Amino acid sequence: MKTPPSTENAQTIRTWFSVFLALALINLPNLVACVYGLPSGPLLFSLVLPLLACALGMRVRLMLWLAVPLLLLVPACLACLLTVQTLPSTFLILALLETNQSELSAFQAPVMMTGAGTLLLLALYVAYVRSRVPADCRLRLPGRLAVLSILLLPPAWDLSSYGQIATVAALRERCLSTFPCSTFYSGYEAFSIRSRVHNRKDLLEQLTVSQEPAFSHDSHRQVHMMVIGESAAKDCFSLYGYERETTPLLQKTPGLLTFRDVASTATVTLLSVPSLLTSPEAGKVIEATRQTSVLSAYKKAGFRVYWLSAQKKHGTYDTLTSIFAADADEAVFLGGQLDLEGRGTYDATDASLLPLIHDRLQRNEPKVLFVLHTIGSHGPYPARYPPEQARFPAPKEAANDALQRIRSGMTSDPQDVALGQNSYDNTICATDLFLSSLIDELKQVQASSWLCYISDHGENTSKARLGKFMHGRVSRQVIEVPMLMWLSPAYEQAHPDKVAGLKSHLTTRFSSTCTFHTLLDMGGLSCPGFKKQWSSASPHFTPGPRLVCDANGTVIDYDKTFPSLQDASPPSPKQTQILATGTARP
Repeated sequence: MKTPPSTENAQTIRTWFSVFLALALINLPNLVACVYGLPSGPLLFSLVLPLLACALGMRVRLMLWLAVPLLLLVPACLACLLTVQTLPSTFLILALLETNQSELSAFQAPVMMTGAGTLLLLALYVAYVRSRVPADCRLRLPGRLAVLSILLLPPAWDLSSYGQIATVAALRERCLSTFPCSTFYSGYEAFSIRSRVHNRKDLLEQLTVSQEPAFSHDSHRQVHMMVIGESAAKDCFSLYGYERETTPLLQKTPGLLTFRDVASTATVTLLSVPSLLTSPEAGKVIEATRQTSVLSAYKKAGFRVYWLSAQKKHGTYDTLTSIFAADADEAVFLGGQLDLEGRGTYDATDASLLPLIHDRLQRNEPKVLFVLHTIGSHGPYPARYPPEQARFPAPKEAANDALQRIRSGMTSDPQDVALGQNSYDNTICATDLFLSSLIDELKQVQASSWLCYISDHGENTSKARLGKFMHGRVSRQVIEVPMLMWLSPAYEQAHPDKVAGLKSHLTTRFSSTCTFHTLLDMGGLSCPGFKKQWSSASPHFTPGPRLVCDANGTVIDYDKTFPSLQDASPPSPKQTQILATGTARP
């Protein structure tokens, strides 16, 4: 007996209602994120994406069975959304992978509830699909066209409007901000990073390091420090001629070496710090994670190596940098182990590192290397120094509000710009005090010592025409960074050739990628990847071109490209007057 058309239509409607309800169960994380206003991809895109296989001919029921593994992830993603307000990220997965059993016990109840929820949801889904979705259900031509239109029209529009690169970037963004693509990619990235960390341990075992006799036979205790600055603009150091007295303590430090023309290899920390610690050139971040670092070379040479950081261990801007902490004997992150959203406020100050350093110096270990990753002048600027140490007037709330308005393009009011500059200059004053305190600590141990300070990149300040109080784009203030070196009397006496080499290259133009080679040479070390001709402590120093990688990964020759950039303009007369009246407090 033939089924009446009305009954057939009703069955079709019920079937497809059931299909979309099953898809809604799979897409619960996206639905919840949308309801709570949390970051997520386009909802319609995520609902229709599983139907792509059906549009290419697969039976709908088979597609729903193949989607069961995705369903198993749903309760965990919902628990993540409800607790930390984000889908599982690379940094959260990394933290869970590194969490020990005692720490994991604190999550025992949520884990048990997630497990029970998984079993319940799976049983509901299986029973529902089996009873509501016919085995021979397929998409017909109109349905196939609708699915393909929803998925392909946005990329087609992007391609015609913005070009291929923007289209690929937009499509990637849609996928990686949507469950399940985001979860799978985050998991892949987390395991990849963890694998690189473990590979660095194998790299250390295979590493061969030699040391010059003058160093291996040195009777003095050897204590060295590499200090990585953050967002420090050379233009705002009075050491480099800034009109405000922001570095009075360093200026009074006898024998401090000030390198005048050093260029960072990148405009962001993620790309620049690996170039400081390893030998690969600008932009070669993945290669850097497979190479010898300053830490691993000194550790192999018998030094006790400490990584002390005022930043975080895991986060959008931190994880690839903190991979190198695995090379240290001991690593401490005062900014915390985890930044759940990949961003965060970075509450620690550089001064909070001083007690840790003092404590470790008292251990009297004969050969020590400290690598200090500071928070420096990272925004928000008023968080980088205590209010009582502010030399230039910048009330915390007022300065933060002014900086927010400037960065969002809402204002260029001279009063706001002056507040921003005052708060930024206060961070440089805090760096001055911090570095002077480190030098005092080294003086107390009376060892054969050096301290090298270099910023990862600079910061556009009030003088910049575009991007005031930001970094990320190539500009003179972002690329040209401060680099300072202090040498103890014992080191100067024992290694006069290194001292003479450094002093002869204070005005030499070179890239911060020479830091790795310089610091190994300062310890008389040699290993695979080391180039003595790239050490500013060598009399035969012949640095290569200054290559710079921008935030998009494009590598340029800085000295060839920069003359064509008109990135800075002098402050207005009114702004100059305001800045001039913001004099240092007594």
